[in-house]
Amino acid sequence: METREQVIEFIKDVKFAYLATLGTDNVPRVRPLAASTIYGDAVYFFTFKTTRKVAEMMAHPQVELVWARIGDNAQVRMRGTVILEEDGDVQARFKTDNPMVAQILPPGAEQLFALFKLVPDVVEAVVGLKPYTQVVW
Repeated sequence: METREQVIEFIKDVKFAYLATLGTDNVPRVRPLAASTIYGDAVYFFTFKTTRKVAEMMAHPQVELVWARIGDNAQVRMRGTVILEEDGDVQARFKTDNPMVAQILPPGAEQLFALFKLVPDVVEAVVGLKPYTQVVW
């Protein structure tokens, strides 16, 4: 994987990412993310506003996302600063593109929806047991 397009196809294929944050207690935390989408140069992902990771990202917005495929030891890593995406049009597009959000977020619970945007500073990829390659994003 050496190009942006290859990385995007990999992300679409793998689907689940892992989000690494720095906890409010300064202890690292990692957890899976089920819904993420790339628009332009940014990766968007959703969570519930009441989760611990929202407080962590607001306190320490530097994060890393990792997608991994075990079969060929392939990974994509993205590091950067997240921001809370509050544009209603972007939120609506994300919900349309990720129908599972409607299943997870019951009617009347819209206030719990939090969409985050990551424009990566660094994107690294690897297939097999080799050094990572930095991908121009």
